[in-house]
Amino acid sequence: MLCNSCGTTGTGTFCARCGARLSPGEADPNDVFWADDQPTSVQHPAAPPDQPHGPESGWDDWLVSRQPAETTPAPMSPVASGPPAPSGGGGPHWPVFVAVGAVAAMVLVLGGAAAWWASTRDDTSAAAPTTSTATAVVTTVTSTAPPPPPTTTVTTTATSTSTTTAPVTAADQLGDLRDQSLGQLVTDDSWALSLSAKQDGTRDERQTTRSGSHVFRLQDILELHDDLDSVYSGYTSVYLLKAEDLGSTKGPDGDKIWMTIVDPGGLSSRADAQAWCDSEFPWLTGDDLTNTCYPRQLTSP
Repeated sequence: MLCNSCGTTGTGTFCARCGARLSPGEADPNDVFWADDQPTSVQHPAAPPDQPHGPESGWDDWLVSRQPAETTPAPMSPVASGPPAPSGGGGPHWPVFVAVGAVAAMVLVLGGAAAWWASTRDDTSAAAPTTSTATAVVTTVTSTAPPPPPTTTVTTTATSTSTTTAPVTAADQLGDLRDQSLGQLVTDDSWALSLSAKQDGTRDERQTTRSGSHVFRLQDILELHDDLDSVYSGYTSVYLLKAEDLGSTKGPDGDKIWMTIVDPGGLSSRADAQAWCDSEFPWLTGDDLTNTCYPRQLTSP
């Protein structure tokens, strides 16, 4: 087949010399496309299958042996695949257009992004409150408080009147017992018995105090009365009187002598009173019995 580019006759699809497509006799419409594309897109064909070369010849030798003698279009790029460039005069300028378009698109994209970022930043700046950091200078003013006014201490002296009660003396207790007895005494001329008749300082050789003394003070007289009351108050009436309270005991010291009177009741005569003393103190006789138990008539002074 004849190569329309370099006039070489060969077999196969491509020319072994220039690499153009071979035509069997008439012009192939695609030859025009390949002819126009030769200056920039001529491919380096692989070794034709029907033209084997021996091992002694290298790839470079094979290329040199097949270069055209006259000026031929530049071989195609070794890129064997890809869409063919459109036919038309002047060579393929579409890569430049594509690059320019890509750059323009990138510029548009970057410009739009920058505009969006600027608007967003403005909106954010406008929406977000401005935070200002201020350093506050704190001035500590130490004020000295005026001294407090002098405290006026008002001392209130409460005058309390306290009644100091004097200790109850034996004389007081004897007086209380006498008052009680006078409220109960019935002076109906009946007979009773005097078991003790003493004044302050009386010395009695036949009787002794609780401490063993024969001298009776008012406290000793009170204690002797308490002892007699504890013995006879259960079945007789016991009174504490002064000698002046009974008409049968009149004398110069009637206002000083304290007497303990026991009234068993039913004694109508002096003999009845003496009989009671004899039966009550059977171990005593004479002056000892008279000193311990002496009949008294209950009469008014």
